[in-house]
Amino acid sequence: MMEPEGGTDKKMKINNFQVLALLVIIFMACAREPNLNLIVITIDTLRADRLSCYGYNKPTTPNIDKFATRCVLFENVICQEPQTVPSHASMFTGLHPRTHKAITNVSKLNEKFVTLAEILKQKGYATAAFVSTHILDSKYGLNQGFDKYWEIHKFYKPALRRRLQDLAIDPTTNQVMRWLKANHNKRFFLWIHWFHPHRPYIPPPQYEKAFAQPYSGKITGESDLIDKYWREGKMLDPADVNHLRGLYDGEVAFADHQVGTVLGLLDSLNLMQSTVIIVTSDHGEILYDHENYFGHDIGLYDECLKVPLLIYSPEFNDVPKRISQTVQTLDILPTIADLLSFKVPEKVQGQSLTPLMNNEAFQPVEYIFAETFPFPEKALPRHCVRTPKWKLEWRESKEGIIKVLYDLESDPEERQNLYEDSTRVAAHLDSVLANWLKDGGLHPAPIPTARESGRWKILKSLGYID
Repeated sequence: MMEPEGGTDKKMKINNFQVLALLVIIFMACAREPNLNLIVITIDTLRADRLSCYGYNKPTTPNIDKFATRCVLFENVICQEPQTVPSHASMFTGLHPRTHKAITNVSKLNEKFVTLAEILKQKGYATAAFVSTHILDSKYGLNQGFDKYWEIHKFYKPALRRRLQDLAIDPTTNQVMRWLKANHNKRFFLWIHWFHPHRPYIPPPQYEKAFAQPYSGKITGESDLIDKYWREGKMLDPADVNHLRGLYDGEVAFADHQVGTVLGLLDSLNLMQSTVIIVTSDHGEILYDHENYFGHDIGLYDECLKVPLLIYSPEFNDVPKRISQTVQTLDILPTIADLLSFKVPEKVQGQSLTPLMNNEAFQPVEYIFAETFPFPEKALPRHCVRTPKWKLEWRESKEGIIKVLYDLESDPEERQNLYEDSTRVAAHLDSVLANWLKDGGLHPAPIPTARESGRWKILKSLGYID
């Protein structure tokens, strides 16, 4: 049969088009280096259950709530330690604090541990960090890999915070906005850290009025009486407790406003389609829920350990998803590696969450570990292992190890110690935690509270602190 006139040319054109398309596909598959920016936002001391999108009954986070409609939201996220330096170091190295050894807020991250910023800087990213607390001062080593590391000192001081805070913008946000406007045409990694809602709880007046309740007039957000009463074993008036909780909520709302301001700029600069954005926190906060305490470093209760985690990627744009699987902030670095298509450093202890985000097979870790090393004169170290149902905690004391077991399903507020009642579970988790601590080279032992003796000497000898 004869070809119709022009048929051969048409067929050849189709074949050429198919070959070209195949070459493009092969090239893209081989390159696998998406031209994506990265922004990691860490809001200090933000417990997950104080965000409206996590079920809170007050409108604390309208901007993050709106952002959540474009994100994958992880409902159960555990940090590795409820202190700022250790937790951020774990996020940016993918290692447990007892591995990278920056275990307190006066520890320095050793330069031998590779950070996310160092990885991306080697890949040609412009890297910048804007941190709003002296606790993240560059002397603690988290500046590794950043071209620019902007820090504001003593932002925890009430007088300075009151002077700097503005209802529309705060100094960290202001610096971030300037940097983004000047660098948005580059491929970049930007870390933004806001110190709100860390104590002292002193939101701007508009937010205090919106969330704080009447009180006795004695206890304010920056009052030394909060700690004085705790040390002396005195109870706060219930009205004062509610007032302080309201101030915390006001701080959350103020931080949310900052997030909204930056997201608005990203939209106006058309960066949302080329940027992966992560919103999370280093740890939560005890709001008088346990031990008559306002703070975070002494305990391993869920209000200290559970933090928000929202991940936005252009790949998931406008497809909100909520994931109930328990994960860790340790997983953030390997997840970013997947999203930006780079190889994770060796011995990373977290795992990528992208299979969960893609509805693919995911093997969760069997046990999640956390611990805290407060200043010895304030409290003694605590260590825990948890499963979705159980949490076993070892609390060091001068007399020995106090063991506490909670059934997180029937007792989510962690009120009833079942250690003596659930002997089989307790014995199993005792073995798991003991082996993990032993492998880490820092096995618990009774210690005095004096800084210059006991555990402090042990930590120094092992190189955990300077």
